[in-house]
Amino acid sequence: MLLVVAGVAGAAAVPVSGVVAQPLAPGSSDTTCPGLAAGSTPSATASAAATHRDFCLAFQTDTSNDDLKGLTLSLPAGVIGDPTATPTCSQSTFTTGGGDCGAANQVGTVSSSTNLGTITGEVYNLKPTATQPAALGIALDSGIASLTPVYVRTAVRVRVADAGLDSATLDPVPQQVTILFVPMDVHVNGMALTLWGTKTDHPSLAKPFITLPTRCDTPAATSITVTSYGGQTSTGGAQFTPTACDQIPFSPSLQVGPATTPADQPGEASAKLIIPTADTGTGANARRQAYLKDVALNLPAGLALSAPLANGLTPCTPEQFGFGVDAPPQCPASSEMGRVEFVTPLFPGETLTGKVYFGVPRPGVPLVNYISVEDPRLRLKLGGFATIDPDTTAVTAHFQDQPQVPFSSFNFVYTDPGDGRATLTSPTACGSYNVTADMTPYGGGPTKSPTNAFQVVDCQPPIFAPELGASVVDTQAGGPAALTVHIGRPDKNLRLQDAKVSLPPGLTGRLPAVPACDVDVARANGCTDASLVGSAKVAVGTGPAPLSLPGKVYLTKGFDGSIAGLAVSVNTKVPALDLGTIVVMNKLNLRPDTGIDVQTEALPQKLQGIPTPYRSIDLTIDRKGFLQNATSCAAQPLHGTFTAVGGTTATADAPYAATGCEKLPFAPKLSAKVGGAGQVAKGSHPPLAVTIEQADGQAAMSRTVVSLPTGIGVDLKNLGATCTADQLSTGACPASSKIGTVTADTPLLPGTLSGGVYLTTGAKLGALPGIGLDLGLIRLQGTVALGTRLVTTFENIPDVPLSKLVLNLTGGAKGALSTTKALCDQVPTVQAVYGAHSGATGKATVDATVLGCAPLSGTGDLYGVAKKRPTLRLSLVSTKALKGLRVKLPSTLKPISSARVKKSGRFVIAGKKLKGSSVKWSAGRVAFTAPKGKSSRSLSVTLPKGVLKLTRKIKAGSSQTFTVTGITTDGKTVTAKVKVKAAK
Repeated sequence: MLLVVAGVAGAAAVPVSGVVAQPLAPGSSDTTCPGLAAGSTPSATASAAATHRDFCLAFQTDTSNDDLKGLTLSLPAGVIGDPTATPTCSQSTFTTGGGDCGAANQVGTVSSSTNLGTITGEVYNLKPTATQPAALGIALDSGIASLTPVYVRTAVRVRVADAGLDSATLDPVPQQVTILFVPMDVHVNGMALTLWGTKTDHPSLAKPFITLPTRCDTPAATSITVTSYGGQTSTGGAQFTPTACDQIPFSPSLQVGPATTPADQPGEASAKLIIPTADTGTGANARRQAYLKDVALNLPAGLALSAPLANGLTPCTPEQFGFGVDAPPQCPASSEMGRVEFVTPLFPGETLTGKVYFGVPRPGVPLVNYISVEDPRLRLKLGGFATIDPDTTAVTAHFQDQPQVPFSSFNFVYTDPGDGRATLTSPTACGSYNVTADMTPYGGGPTKSPTNAFQVVDCQPPIFAPELGASVVDTQAGGPAALTVHIGRPDKNLRLQDAKVSLPPGLTGRLPAVPACDVDVARANGCTDASLVGSAKVAVGTGPAPLSLPGKVYLTKGFDGSIAGLAVSVNTKVPALDLGTIVVMNKLNLRPDTGIDVQTEALPQKLQGIPTPYRSIDLTIDRKGFLQNATSCAAQPLHGTFTAVGGTTATADAPYAATGCEKLPFAPKLSAKVGGAGQVAKGSHPPLAVTIEQADGQAAMSRTVVSLPTGIGVDLKNLGATCTADQLSTGACPASSKIGTVTADTPLLPGTLSGGVYLTTGAKLGALPGIGLDLGLIRLQGTVALGTRLVTTFENIPDVPLSKLVLNLTGGAKGALSTTKALCDQVPTVQAVYGAHSGATGKATVDATVLGCAPLSGTGDLYGVAKKRPTLRLSLVSTKALKGLRVKLPSTLKPISSARVKKSGRFVIAGKKLKGSSVKWSAGRVAFTAPKGKSSRSLSVTLPKGVLKLTRKIKAGSSQTFTVTGITTDGKTVTAKVKVKAAK
């Protein structure tokens, strides 16, 4: 008879109830599990952590609306079934009649309550597919006479989130069974599975199958999900709490590699965590080792994170990595930084592999690791991070709350691609270095700290040989310059601590051209582009490819005695690293030769604990209008002085020479003023001011020789204390040696330089005292020589463009100068001879303006009065340039005729009788006129005998007064009365 009964129609859920999920006490029979009531509590012996126990999974279903089709059992994290506990039987033939499965393959029993009665059977260990860690076969073959056995396969998979096991049916639970060849509807109303634990209770096992979790601080929860034929799901669950965690063994060890590594270079590094797989104890008391919960891998100081790791490295986001997602990570290849090797007793003889990815950094945590065991049978996704000791740079790698997965070894390898992008760089000193792994087990047991050592070898002698280079885009002397200074430190050299680069005199910056940033603002990285003068590039790290970081260079105000500063702001933000913006201050110090020293502050040797061994520093100063070349074309190297960490010093030079000096103009302008109220007579002590001016863009003066007017000498009685060369160089000249003041303007500095003029000690014993100029930033020392003129010479003037230099020598009773003739009776001249740094020369003679005299003064001679053939000579000196004179004769004299005046009168201008000058008698005056365009402050006129006649007798020795009117170049007049004594 053939009886076919249709299944229950509709798409309803199959509710789950009465769930039991707990270990069984040792010695329990396979009939224990079906009899357990929901909510029953296992004994402490049954639930002892890390032991091997039979595990009972039971539940009831309500099939009044639909039948159970599929079943997923989600075991608690830490409940592990060992697929190597028995041999496996064929999965492909299991459902066609049990295949080759037998007692040797059995790992548990099953009991299913149905509408037809209780059906029992076995659970077999099936051979998994390439994507399955394990598979089980449920054979329902007993309990009802003449029942045709039912076979259902289940696939085991590892949950990614917590590494717990899920066992899901691959074949549907049948709605019909065959009894005596008659199909009959069957409704599964409950099921109980007993998964075996120890070989003691089940001799057919080759080794224990089920192992309980090793943590007791949280319940071990099981979830059962039932799927109906209508596609609806329902769930139920139960839990138990493991006990006796204090009895769990935990004896890990550590192995690091490589065993030896060369000093001071990046390279591969590994740490293998090892946990014994053999049980401790026997029988029911046998326990496996505790699962590993936390690891803190403490690397020694010296083995540090390598900055070049960031070259080309990009972070993998948590979304790309896919925590909890049962699929390979989707991290970019550029985020890979290592590999893992995972050996578990679940897959004897195999090593599972995976990768270490660089994760998105977190604040204060620059190195985040994502670790993936990328085997479809056992997919683990772990998160880790590194902390760095900010003082020692020692790295500690942390892996916390790891899943409960048994392993015999877990090897983390930070790879070295061979291009310098290794994660770690080895210590600089040879010796033995210990690595300690603080390993914390699940279960609350004490942390164990196994240690292993590696050796650092091949240390180099302590070498410190930095390199210095310089390049200038345009070397035109005196012209704008764009300078790049390169400091290089070869790999494996001592670490660079600070540097001083001495620029040659003349290669300098125009500070007024750029608004300087405040120092405190610069240190806080707050300078604006208004103060930007250039760019920087800093390379750090060991190995063949250091990490290059960009930066900006800002001009700052001076600090700690410097005339100005440079703030180098380096941006560390690259895709894999962001340690913020680092500012290193540099002082600009002016040397006595007026060259600039650029002195760095101590360079930071680590940032957030990451060492920064400097390989190169390139500073480019290219702000338009800021830097200018020297005006000397002589070879003048840049000089570098470097200090290593520990104090070792070294030097290096870089060539530099300006070009095109012959194109550079050189035309200084000289002017002078002498005298003052009451200081113009013979024997007085006049003040003197000499001014030298130069237009911008000219060659700087290297030498000047100034000769004072005749009739001005030194009053030796007024020469007091002198200043020594050392005192002058330090700005410590005694006040009693001061004889004047000096001011200077230079386009290189903001504001006017000012200081004193001092009498200095002669170069040789018995020599005249010299003269020293102390402008604070610039100090010059000259020599003084006496002859027909007082000559002052300044040699070796620094290559500094001076737009104006004013030298003032103090007059008065204590003045250093004295006159041997009255100043108002002459036109004093000052002579100068110049030499430029470009090689050009020049000279000038100028009339000094005499102060303290009338606008017009003069002297004269009148003789021949006894013979009534008088001759008149008048010499006039004016404070302004004159182009003509008118002389009114006294009543005692008159011209013989206008023609005689015109023919014989002589007009001498600045000592020369110039062609084109004219003399004529008009309106009772003799008028003298210079040629067009000619003028002078020094004029003389002569009316020789035969031009004048007496209107009445003039006695010898009598005083005759001549009224003289001078015509200035701007058309104004000045007048003087010149009294002359008549002579025979």
